[in-house]
Amino acid sequence: MADRANVRSIDAIGDCRATLIKYIDAIRIAIGETRSDVLRVQRWVGETKKHEWTARGKKCTQLLANARSDLERAKIARPDAHPSMFTDQLRALDKAKRNVTECEHKLKMIARWSRELERERMLFQGGMQRLARIIDGDLTTATAWMSNLMDHLNNYVQTSAPKLPRAEAADMKTTTARRHGGGHPEQISEGEHDEPAINPSETTTPDQGPDDAVESNE
Repeated sequence: MADRANVRSIDAIGDCRATLIKYIDAIRIAIGETRSDVLRVQRWVGETKKHEWTARGKKCTQLLANARSDLERAKIARPDAHPSMFTDQLRALDKAKRNVTECEHKLKMIARWSRELERERMLFQGGMQRLARIIDGDLTTATAWMSNLMDHLNNYVQTSAPKLPRAEAADMKTTTARRHGGGHPEQISEGEHDEPAINPSETTTPDQGPDDAVESNE
């Protein structure tokens, strides 16, 4: 772990935070639009197309009943006629049967795909919820953390630096020099406590007089 932070630009942290906020907003918009698209498709299949083919199935069922009635009336009108005489009625009946079969098949497929879409929507919702938790949790917390970090760094930059021990020692030497009337602080500090040197030959004991000192020198 580093002993100090290597922060070269506070503005870079602000730019990163602004970009992250834009990313969060874009992801939230994309999630909302995707959910809307899924619900739109699901409603189109499960509601719109179901109603359409249900109504068409009712109409085809009615046409089938009419075709059967037309065939029966034609047979009653000409009981001794050859079956080939009822070709138009038979074709109309076959067409009505095919239409009814198609409507039933479409309704079965709509029911099947409605179940499939609901299952896929649940899986999609699970994935989107995990992504939403990351957006609302980790990334939002990161933006708040970077904001607090910028505030701390700005306060740190505006705080005056404390005096170092060397600077305090220099101030003390300057004060001492001023008290002694000027001069370089180092010269005063070196000489202010010096005492005059004593020559051993000039020292005399209390019992020795001047004459004794002369004799000792001779």
